[in-house]
Amino acid sequence: MRHSFKVMHDELYTVKVKISPAWARWVGEKIWHESQKITKLPDGGLEVTFRVASLDEIKRWVLSLGPEAQVLEPSRLKQMIRADLQKSLGHYSAHRTRYEITETQEIRRMS
Repeated sequence: MRHSFKVMHDELYTVKVKISPAWARWVGEKIWHESQKITKLPDGGLEVTFRVASLDEIKRWVLSLGPEAQVLEPSRLKQMIRADLQKSLGHYSAHRTRYEITETQEIRRMS
């Protein structure tokens, strides 16, 4: 359980997230996970690194930060977030398009 971001447990991943300068103080003040390492960036932002089991929970955390967070690694997490954001955009577009992540972790348009 110590590698779980919250309660889920899966394969171990190294996750790197870039935090905007506007939110760096807020994110940097809190311990989100025991494995976190924070690097201050020249622009005032942060790079936060975690070693976690399961990408689902950290995906929710990244999405909760909106445009203030950008996943740098792993590519699988980037694809998961991209798919979720595209689904969300589909709710607000004139043509509803559905996406899924395939077994090979590629995003596929459903309709």
